[in-house]
Amino acid sequence: MEIAKDKYFENVLALRKEAFLYAVKYLNKAPNKDEWFTTPPTVTAYYNPSANEIVIPAGILQYPYFDVDADDAINYGGIGMVIGHEITHAFDDQGSQFDKDGNVKNWWTAEDYEEFKENSKMVIDRYSTYTVLDSVHVQGALTVGENMADNGGIAIAYEAFKMTDQGQDSTKIDGFTPDQRFFLSIARIWRVKTRDEFLRNYIKTNPHSPAMWRVNGPLMNFTPFYEAFNVQPGDKNYKPEEERIKIW
Repeated sequence: MEIAKDKYFENVLALRKEAFLYAVKYLNKAPNKDEWFTTPPTVTAYYNPSANEIVIPAGILQYPYFDVDADDAINYGGIGMVIGHEITHAFDDQGSQFDKDGNVKNWWTAEDYEEFKENSKMVIDRYSTYTVLDSVHVQGALTVGENMADNGGIAIAYEAFKMTDQGQDSTKIDGFTPDQRFFLSIARIWRVKTRDEFLRNYIKTNPHSPAMWRVNGPLMNFTPFYEAFNVQPGDKNYKPEEERIKIW
């Protein structure tokens, strides 16, 4: 494969050709379960249902997701939420269709799966009401899997955090309780700045909700958040307890 400094279009074609030829080599062969779908320095993480694996490359194991010198609240709200998110993907609208060996197989009881579908529709309907720009709304059906993972990820990370000494303590740092710092860390990992034009395209094409709703959306459903910041009826984004969606 040849790459030239002054031939962007030709470089893209060459890379796509190389990727195609690489994929063709795997036809009619057993999948290589040791292969990653990302590079080690990439800031990302993913769940691969066909291998039932979670990959967390080195790139994401740095601030603001993880800091070896940070307290538990910061790390559990950061990389802890990401790990919980990927775990939940094994049981979202797509991951739920794969068994423990990575095969597409129905392992649910009929009753459980019906309830799961009903809860999934609640997530779709709720997120479809969230406004992004003017009259532009989150695409609830497109983003349902990621929204499930965000909600489940926060619950998993919080439960793990509460098992730590700091999670069971009430000592404040910088004026914030451990629980408050946990939730502030969740908000911090999704800080982004985008142009409206980018966001309009993102809404139509990306299976993730915009960053703001990756924070506000799941936290509106999470009672410990209400307790940590004393969120009351009449406060923005308040939801009565019976309207807080919980799948996992």
